[in-house]
Amino acid sequence: MRSPFLSQVAIGVLPLIVVFALFLLLRGHDAPGGGFIAGLVTTIAFVLAALAFGAGSVRAALNPLACRMPWVGLFVAAASGLPAVARGRGFLTHYHVQIGGAETPAFHLSTTLLFDVGVYLTVVGAAIKVLDAFAAEASP
Repeated sequence: MRSPFLSQVAIGVLPLIVVFALFLLLRGHDAPGGGFIAGLVTTIAFVLAALAFGAGSVRAALNPLACRMPWVGLFVAAASGLPAVARGRGFLTHYHVQIGGAETPAFHLSTTLLFDVGVYLTVVGAAIKVLDAFAAEASP
């Protein structure tokens, strides 16, 4: 039996959890945080959605993505090390680029962010598959 109160709380809290996960992901290449913890926070959002709206509805929405997500994440994380190899440096030596002039704030990009995105996709995809297995086993 699902709780209407939990459903209403989830509607309000889920967007905040996703924004917080995005903040952790984007902050991680400069400060503590990153792809792993952002992936765990996103997984918490999926668990809350499954509890509030039913595992079947969440499974139906995420199942096409969940099969490929860990593999895409591993590919993205590994690909983040290729620019260094192309320049004769060690694998996963990260490069940073700043976009913007002296008058405008610089926009900071790095291969570290690309690595974090790969870790994020891997963690979320693997966690979704594990939770899906638990939900399938628990359903009659």
